[in-house]
Amino acid sequence: MERTVLWVERIAGASLAAIALLVFISVVLRATVSVNLPDNFDFSRYLQGIAIFWGLAVATYRNGHISVDVVWELSARRARRAIDLFASSVSLAFMATFAWMLVERLPAVQRAHQLTSDLKLPVWPFYIVAAAGVLAAAVVGLIRLVELIRDNAAGPGAG
Repeated sequence: MERTVLWVERIAGASLAAIALLVFISVVLRATVSVNLPDNFDFSRYLQGIAIFWGLAVATYRNGHISVDVVWELSARRARRAIDLFASSVSLAFMATFAWMLVERLPAVQRAHQLTSDLKLPVWPFYIVAAAGVLAAAVVGLIRLVELIRDNAAGPGAG
């Protein structure tokens, strides 16, 4: 599983690196030769969505998202387990619904033939990669919940 999560992290990281590179090149071109990089804005926003969705999958698996765990810290072991199970169940329900809605929307996005502004490239491939990230978040959320049920996963604040 760790190898799979490593690849998910790499996809999210590559998307962030691509955004940084696009912005850097765009600023340099604008400042030096007064030329805009075609579709810089479109590519940056689609890549940002991909980075967020794939990063969400990693955060879900590693339980690394932002959480307020004062109640959890002050609770007994049984209460901590109940809180973890509830939180993971809610997270899984949200991610599964989100993934379902994105996957259901994909055919409409493809039929719409939406294109980028300058290069007129189709945007549906970006949607597919982003939807796959949310789907990955739902899958790892399910894995996390199963691990919690088996009592193999640490709760908030445990790293």
